[in-house]
Amino acid sequence: MGTSTNVTVVEGRDATLSCRVENLHKYKVAWLRVDTQTILTIGPHVITKNHRVSVTRGDPQAWALTLRDVRLSDGGHYMCQINTEPMITQTHHLQVYVPPDITSSSSEVMVREGDNVTLHCAASGTPPPTITWRREDSAQIRVGLQNVSKWSGVWLNMTDVRPELNGAFLCIATNGVPPSVSKRILLHVLCKPSVRATHKMIGGYLGDHVVLRCTMEANPPPAVFWTHIDGKRLQNGTKYQASMTSQGYKHTAALRIWNVSREDIGAYHCNADNPLGSARDDITLYTLVTTTSTTTTIATESTTSETTVATTLPYVELELNEEEPEPFSDDVVVVLSQHQMQNLDLSPSS
Repeated sequence: MGTSTNVTVVEGRDATLSCRVENLHKYKVAWLRVDTQTILTIGPHVITKNHRVSVTRGDPQAWALTLRDVRLSDGGHYMCQINTEPMITQTHHLQVYVPPDITSSSSEVMVREGDNVTLHCAASGTPPPTITWRREDSAQIRVGLQNVSKWSGVWLNMTDVRPELNGAFLCIATNGVPPSVSKRILLHVLCKPSVRATHKMIGGYLGDHVVLRCTMEANPPPAVFWTHIDGKRLQNGTKYQASMTSQGYKHTAALRIWNVSREDIGAYHCNADNPLGSARDDITLYTLVTTTSTTTTIATESTTSETTVATTLPYVELELNEEEPEPFSDDVVVVLSQHQMQNLDLSPSS
């Protein structure tokens, strides 16, 4: 007989244990399961009631035990035995490998900004799988005092979580037996709104339209509304059109103002509310108008004349801050010189 062997097979496939015998003569070859002391085959006959067991013979000296659709419970020691006196035996070890399978994890986890959070993922398989964590967008993960691209272990502990951690985490289980498996876990970091105006001052020409914009971070997504000087909410219509776009916990709100007039001058407030709090930021709208101003003297050999040339020069109309002292009457409009305008953004909003 040949030497003992170790056979490895993936669950669900077929396994073959081979035993070569020379000069068998009148003796018989039997296969046994060692741990249960079960006789499986004698000669060419299958004794066990297990329909997955068979004996195959590729040549006259080969006696091969075949197990179809191998299960994890089939793993163990098998003996090829010849009924001589004393018996001749040969033992084979069947190792059954099982691809990984994730057995427990959460689909979604919610945590407040600044709190700690723990993600858990467990998997089964043979050999025992290892668990690796990473962000779906490949961003860094802050674990303790370090930023890492991936983390190994059943538990992923993160402290003082920030809104940047919003998104999907992947729990990946591997054990060298394909295929690897993964589970997607969504982390929601709940945070109160923060609002920032894209531009603190916006200029627009009379009769044209302007767009005011502010960006914000909030989770859950905020309710956004705009107010003007009187504090009333601005409603969508022929004068105003508000809109918002969102990507995760980041949002951009816009207010389009049609047919700009002097009554539209002043501060606009971008307001955001969610169940965790509220925030706002201000944007000041000023108007851009034109005037004519230059006089040109033209001298010839016989006459000297003055001609007024219409030159278009912009100037700014800006409403005074209500909280500052008002030395003038109500609704004063300030006309700034070109020197004063140099520090303003005179580009109209689009």
